[in-house]
Amino acid sequence: MTTLQDYITQVRRLLHDANANFWSDTDLTAYINTARNQLVRDTGCKRELQTSATVTQQEVYDYSSLPNGNNTLDIININLYWGNTRIPLRYLPWTQFNAELRFWQNYVGRPIAYSMYGPNGFYISPVPDQNYAMEVDTVVRPIDMVSLDQIETDIPEPWQNPVPFYAAYIAKYKEQSYGEAELFKNQYTAQTQNLLSNTFTRRMPDPYSRPY
Repeated sequence: MTTLQDYITQVRRLLHDANANFWSDTDLTAYINTARNQLVRDTGCKRELQTSATVTQQEVYDYSSLPNGNNTLDIININLYWGNTRIPLRYLPWTQFNAELRFWQNYVGRPIAYSMYGPNGFYISPVPDQNYAMEVDTVVRPIDMVSLDQIETDIPEPWQNPVPFYAAYIAKYKEQSYGEAELFKNQYTAQTQNLLSNTFTRRMPDPYSRPY
C-alpha cells in the first residue's frame, strides 16, 4: 500500500534530496497532488459510476448535476434506465451529433446518444420525453493527500508509478533547472504511455454495431 510518505520518499530519491535540504515535505506534497491530478486527466485511471436522471424536455446537462459533479473531469459512457433494461447511449462527436440528432427542434423521445460540449457539459438526444434514470461512467479528480500516513486509495497500482516523476518535474521546473525538468517529464510521459498501451480506457461509439 502506497502512502504519501512513500510518494515523498520516491520523489526525494529522484531529486537526490534524501535529507530534505532543498525541498520540504509541504512542497513535495503539493507537487505530488498536482501530479496525481495530472495523471488522472491524462489517463482516466480514476473512474466512478455516478447515478443521475434526465429532466423532461431538457437537452443539455452540466457536470454539476452529477453527485460528484465538482470533481468530475470527463464522461466515458452513459447508461439509460428504461423499465427493466439498461441501455448504453451512443457517443457521437458534436458535429455529427448536431447534424443528425438536433434537426427537429420539437422532437422528444427516449434518448439514444450523447455528445460532449465544452469542458463541463454534455447533450443528450432525442430530448427526453420523460424523466429517465442514468448511470454515468465518469473520470473523477482524486482527493488530495494531506497526512504522511494517508494511504493512496484513488489511484491503483500500477498507475501510481508515473506520479513521482511528474512531481520531480515540477520541483526541477520551479528550480529553473529546465533540462533536468524535461528529463523527468519525458520519463513521466513514457511511463504513462506504456500504461495506456496495456490498458484500454475509451468510449464505445456504438455498442450495437449497427446504425440507428
